[in-house]
Amino acid sequence: MYTPPPLPVPIFSFLVRYGINFLILAMLVRAIASWFRMDERYAFIRFLARLTDPFIVPARRVVGQVGMFDLSFFVAWFGLLILQVLLLQALPYGW
Repeated sequence: MYTPPPLPVPIFSFLVRYGINFLILAMLVRAIASWFRMDERYAFIRFLARLTDPFIVPARRVVGQVGMFDLSFFVAWFGLLILQVLLLQALPYGW
């Protein structure tokens, strides 16, 4: 079986690792901003909402609210971490 030679810089693993970590950080900033009643009037929060909604909204449909707590953030966070681990394991060494 042919395995391609490793790249000098593991570009794909870098993109997967730091791209998903950036999404998780964006979700965290958005969650903290919601505690301080910063809504989509601010352009930065609107940018974060457009970036993180594709991950939070499906989790919100599945989990819903538990009392006054919205646990969809934690479900989306866990899902992104699982996706990161699976993608990094699927990449060949040095990619």
